[in-house]
Amino acid sequence: MTDDAPYRLYQALLAEDASDAISVVESARAAGVAQERLFDTLFTPAMALLGAAWASGQLDEFAFTGAAVIAEQITSFVIPPSASSDTGVTVLVGTMRRDHHTVLRNIVAASLKEAGHRVVDLGVEIASTAFVEKAEETGARIVIVFAEMTESARAASRVREAFEAAGRNDVVILVGGGPFAAAPELAKRVGANGVVRGAESAMRLVSRIAQDRLGGGR
Repeated sequence: MTDDAPYRLYQALLAEDASDAISVVESARAAGVAQERLFDTLFTPAMALLGAAWASGQLDEFAFTGAAVIAEQITSFVIPPSASSDTGVTVLVGTMRRDHHTVLRNIVAASLKEAGHRVVDLGVEIASTAFVEKAEETGARIVIVFAEMTESARAASRVREAFEAAGRNDVVILVGGGPFAAAPELAKRVGANGVVRGAESAMRLVSRIAQDRLGGGR
């Protein structure tokens, strides 16, 4: 795979050209990139470019949404293959309120499910209190909050505040999305324990948390 492959994929997404985007993925595969590496070596960097362009104001909502639609259409080409048994770990995922973006959340959720984790997907436009309510209901102690808009990313601090108000300091909160990829320090400011940058990093983080803090269980 050439060094500019992520940029070429990014350009294909901006052009809303699904065929060209798939061609970039297929070229990377033909160059020897294994299926389980496509997401983190090709798709994640391209999405980081997209997220950074959105966060910096280089792209408007229309352009970002159009690119995100194409990205979602090609996710089946880059998701790592997996068929693991049930790990017993419940992971709660959702996109912050006033944010309708779904691409990264869908990919991460699908990958975690394939890895054998029990994923509870709240969807989009989720209020901070809803994360707490669902965690109480399901027993989830790992929560991944997604945000692709700067305002919604900053509002992720309310999720940590809501869990603290409920006396749930045992819950691990991870964040994902363009604003956090562009400015990793933002994750600390909103009280997150880490940043999910793609499918592979999500699986790695969840597995490590499950072993180190949850004893391999929920």
